[in-house]
Amino acid sequence: MERHTTMRMLLGGLAAVILLAGCGGGSGDEGGTSKVPGPAPSGPVSILSWSPPTTYNDNVSLDPERDLAYYEIFVRQDPNFTDDDLPVAEVAAVAGVPSPDGLTIARVLVTEFTLELLPSLPNGSQLYVSMRAVGIDKQKSAFMDPLPWDRS
Repeated sequence: MERHTTMRMLLGGLAAVILLAGCGGGSGDEGGTSKVPGPAPSGPVSILSWSPPTTYNDNVSLDPERDLAYYEIFVRQDPNFTDDDLPVAEVAAVAGVPSPDGLTIARVLVTEFTLELLPSLPNGSQLYVSMRAVGIDKQKSAFMDPLPWDRS
């Protein structure tokens, strides 16, 4: 039986889209690694945060540090995400962070992403965001429930 990562833990721990009023873009380290470069956002910042899944759909344990490769982030003007949609970003599930002494690299789970760093967003002030986990075996979880993102 194929195992797909469950969204139960991901959805249960998802902290929705948190709007944080900021003045100038923040500290620079957003806690996530992605393939999306870009300048730091200015003005209000929207942070998507989540808890990694810990079980497959059949309730077998999943080790997010070992079994997850990345997350796909999707943005649409409506909440109807499908398998035909292309992600606007891929965020590594695990990132290497230097130790305080700078001599070693620790592996830490990535659990948030700054939405303003997304390239090529659809027009409109009301968008919807969804994501899914992708395992090292390339199996993908179901889409999380879409979240409204008010960009006005």
